[in-house]
Amino acid sequence: MEGAASAHRELEIEPEPSHWQPRATWAGVRGFTGGAAFFLVSFVFAYFYLKAQDPNSDWKIGKVQPGIGLGVAILVSLLVSAAALRIAVQRPESTVRSGGVALALAFLAAVLQVIQWTTLGFGPASGGYASVYVGWTIAYTVFVLGCCYWIETQVATAWRRGRDAAARAQVSDELVHEGLKACSFFWNFIVFNGLVLFVLLYALR
Repeated sequence: MEGAASAHRELEIEPEPSHWQPRATWAGVRGFTGGAAFFLVSFVFAYFYLKAQDPNSDWKIGKVQPGIGLGVAILVSLLVSAAALRIAVQRPESTVRSGGVALALAFLAAVLQVIQWTTLGFGPASGGYASVYVGWTIAYTVFVLGCCYWIETQVATAWRRGRDAAARAQVSDELVHEGLKACSFFWNFIVFNGLVLFVLLYALR
């Protein structure tokens, strides 16, 4: 009895069914997108609230006008990047090429935004519009850079699987493709937010 009581018992952990993983990725990215939407919509609310509640006429103090040319360049880079990543999803054989284009354009958009900051001539204290512009573009650029990293991991994974049979055996094609779809889904959401940002901060300013 004493030996039986002190005997080591190994825990048996039942492996998760492989078909659950793509579904978990699908649900996870949508939950993450919902959280990001709640955060980013706060800037939309701030824009309309501060513009409507402007008793001291300080919506814009001084010359507050970001360059429309750089704004258009940023938006075009984002839109083409989203389209390129979508092509990578629809044509898995072109993931490295199309994903590389999407990555380069996404990073270019972030670089152009940094250049835009250096040419503004105003800061967050230059009225309600300026505070929303600076805060929103900073937060948005952080999201863009995070997506750059995510896109890079998808491109690197596809490149490695194309060169290494052992890498292809580690993870199923379905799971890899679902990861790329999740990345594209979230990137499309971020790019859509960039479109809203452009309309409010550039077109309707």
